[in-house]
Amino acid sequence: MRFLNILFVVSFGIVFGEDIPTLLPVEPFDPNSDAARLDDAMSGLGTDEDKIISVLCYRTASQRDVITTTYNNQYGSLASDLESEVTGNFKILSVMLTHSMIKFLSIELHETMDAPGTDEPSLTEVMISRSNQELADIQTFFNSYYGHTLVSEIESDTSGPYRRLLIQMAEGRRDETNLVDMAAVQKDVDDLYEGGPAMEGTNEAVYVDIFSLRNYVHLDQVAILYESTYKIPLSTVVTTEFADDMANALVSILQYSSDKAVYFSSRFFTSIAGAGTADRDLMRLTVSRCEIDLGNIKNAYQTVYGESLSSAVSSDTSGSYRTALLALIE
Repeated sequence: MRFLNILFVVSFGIVFGEDIPTLLPVEPFDPNSDAARLDDAMSGLGTDEDKIISVLCYRTASQRDVITTTYNNQYGSLASDLESEVTGNFKILSVMLTHSMIKFLSIELHETMDAPGTDEPSLTEVMISRSNQELADIQTFFNSYYGHTLVSEIESDTSGPYRRLLIQMAEGRRDETNLVDMAAVQKDVDDLYEGGPAMEGTNEAVYVDIFSLRNYVHLDQVAILYESTYKIPLSTVVTTEFADDMANALVSILQYSSDKAVYFSSRFFTSIAGAGTADRDLMRLTVSRCEIDLGNIKNAYQTVYGESLSSAVSSDTSGSYRTALLALIE
């Protein structure tokens, strides 16, 4: 069926379903009491890690931000005290939990590009899952905190169409209406075919624009219509037209558009599957999603992998680090 002469506009917002967080604001909230509790946990001989967890893992990011400011004003630097009092992955996670969400995400983006090599899957994950306003706030904080722009760091650490895709996403111009115009969907399907399989080479700009500017519900409809029209999944097409980082990023966007809970469940699985644990990924996923949709992700994980996310995390972690993660997850 062709939609070129038909304007069909409808909201598909319910496709993503209702978000289920695992961490909610505590009420009543007393930052002075929480700051004092943290000070008590780190005063004297030894450190009461359970007491630290009882505050940092049971308050939302905005509440933790107030607690951190209160602690810093009354007792010194919370982040510095945690760094001197606790160790290992629990220390890394605890310090993460002292940051505002924008600071946390900015640091995570920097970390994906700072080490030798670039962690492209994690870089893509953060970029595709944040709103235009959050991306604007990240850009502002990033420039102030690191002394250079997020875009300049992307330019230094990536290349080719993947670089252009990331920069355009960083600009925060994606449609966020979740409205679908089927005539526009049809045009994108035609343009992707004409700019890919129908020509020699690939019109990279077409793919960059469609995947970085369209809303995610629209993109899911594009993928559905493309496959029904050309009898091949769009995910297969992009892996044929592009190599490595760009192909993986486009596939991630398609997965996120189709079912973000399943996409994030796969990210969790990758972080804990096989030998060793990608702890930074596990922490970022937990902290960044617990106030949004970690409940949905847990349900998807159980369905896809036949095991609860809590059980999988518990098997791969230990000590206060495990207790803290499970507090955020459960």
